[in-house]
Amino acid sequence: MLLGFSTGALHQIYDPISRENFAFLRSLGCNTIELNCRTDESILKLLTEMTPTDLAGFWHISLHAPKIITASTLELLQRAQSIFNFKLIVIHPNEVENWEIFTRFNLPFAIENMDWRKERAKYVDSLQAIFEKFDCKMVLDLNHCYTNDPSMLLAKEMVAEFGDRIVQIHVSGFETYHELLHKTKQLEIMDAIVNKNLPIIIESECETIEDAKAEFEYVKNYLFGK
Repeated sequence: MLLGFSTGALHQIYDPISRENFAFLRSLGCNTIELNCRTDESILKLLTEMTPTDLAGFWHISLHAPKIITASTLELLQRAQSIFNFKLIVIHPNEVENWEIFTRFNLPFAIENMDWRKERAKYVDSLQAIFEKFDCKMVLDLNHCYTNDPSMLLAKEMVAEFGDRIVQIHVSGFETYHELLHKTKQLEIMDAIVNKNLPIIIESECETIEDAKAEFEYVKNYLFGK
């Protein structure tokens, strides 16, 4: 079992890049973590205030890059990779205009499918067009699939088309954004996880410590049993 949280899911409780956040997720029993670095400043904070020791105990560590990625961002990511050795660096493909710049960096990039609000990278055909330009891995975001197709057939299509590329799962409920699954009870979202051996990152927004504890236990017990 590789199950954990995005640190951004706890942003109302802890700073996403903080020892307090990391320690709390360890205490929950998470063995997987995705660092939410949505700005260059947060990557700099990681570089200047954190060490690999701060992330000890997590078996799988990924980093979610800023939505807007510049050459300076990529330089910072290269520095962070040399220190923390992330399994994945997750990027939002809908904001990228020039994929050539990414090929200059030897980093473990993965793109994720986008939600209903975006114009690109929501469906199989638009993702395939990106992979033809930039050969990388994929993170399957099941919340995003649901926003575009509540039947979740879209998720099945993505697994069928990109199964060899999919290396991580994002999961959360959906009413308007990233709601708690233990409250929405949207089992169809979790049932779309066909490979439970992949790292699974919970992105449900937690307002309290109790929310985070309940969400982790709910997802863990449903997917893996008590």
